[in-house]
Amino acid sequence: MYYLIYRPNTISEIDLEVVADKIEAILKGKSIPHAILLTGPKGIGKTSIARILAKAINCEKNSFANISTSVDPCNRCYNCLSIAQGSNLDVYEIDGASNRKIDEMRNLIDKVKFLPIRTHFKVYIIDEAHMLTKEAFNALLKTLEEPPKHTIFILATTEVDKMPTTIVSRCIHINFPRANNTSIVHMLKRILKGEKIKADEEILETIAKNSDNSFRDATKILEQAIIENKLSVAGIHDIIGFKLFDQDLLLLISKQNVKDLLSILENYDKNGGSFKPLIEYYLDRLHKLLLFKKGLDSDITTDYNLTISQIVKLIRLFSEAYRNLKYSPIESLPLELAIIDFFSEK
Repeated sequence: MYYLIYRPNTISEIDLEVVADKIEAILKGKSIPHAILLTGPKGIGKTSIARILAKAINCEKNSFANISTSVDPCNRCYNCLSIAQGSNLDVYEIDGASNRKIDEMRNLIDKVKFLPIRTHFKVYIIDEAHMLTKEAFNALLKTLEEPPKHTIFILATTEVDKMPTTIVSRCIHINFPRANNTSIVHMLKRILKGEKIKADEEILETIAKNSDNSFRDATKILEQAIIENKLSVAGIHDIIGFKLFDQDLLLLISKQNVKDLLSILENYDKNGGSFKPLIEYYLDRLHKLLLFKKGLDSDITTDYNLTISQIVKLIRLFSEAYRNLKYSPIESLPLELAIIDFFSEK
């Protein structure tokens, strides 16, 4: 899988520049913090960055081994290779969802006191850390309060609000922002270069726009497009279930043609269309239309006879429909209600 093959292995390969800068600053500091908390949305690369940290501080050929001035892992020595393969006896990767109980945490902590077998530091990477039980957190807290000098904890979570403040306060916190389209396109180009495949910029931007701000989701779309020989804008739309109508939805709204609107949405649903990318597309169009109305640069060339207040109302209603998609038993219903509400509120 591309996501595993092309996950970043060095600081320079980290696609989020702000995160790369923070990681480099930590590694160049006078001392490595004993606990680091990585937070952010799914598929953003938290576990990959945790492995880069584990490799860097244990590399046998960089500044931590007094061999060079670089803090990057060499990815060639025994420690780097064994950590990447998951076979290093001093680096533990733990799934917080599967190892969340007090007994499992105590078993982990019992090993903390022992010195590393081969590396400079023992590293404990706890993924989905928010899933640990209260008792497990309490056991971990005692170790974080008085950590052995040779041990580093790296906690990763998508839900930092579920983490105890006592744990968070004892960690250096690195928050991962949602991946923007530029960062995702940069990653996709890195993969295509490795695979020796060419693709137009428009194709990569289409993937980025439909990846839910996730590097992992974008990679999956790209890989499926290559496997199915659909590396085109139309092919990407087909993969995500998005089909443009023959008629512009905003034009029909401006003409107040409610019957045709609902009929089109019903047919779209029956033909297997996905409403998530559909709403995303029209929210983007509405945003650009709003900018156009305010005299800013936009690729919209017509105002659709919609006022600014109507555009703002549609953005609010479509955004609400987007949020309600995951809870609706009928996928078309949130957007249908948004359109009906728009006309009923006039």
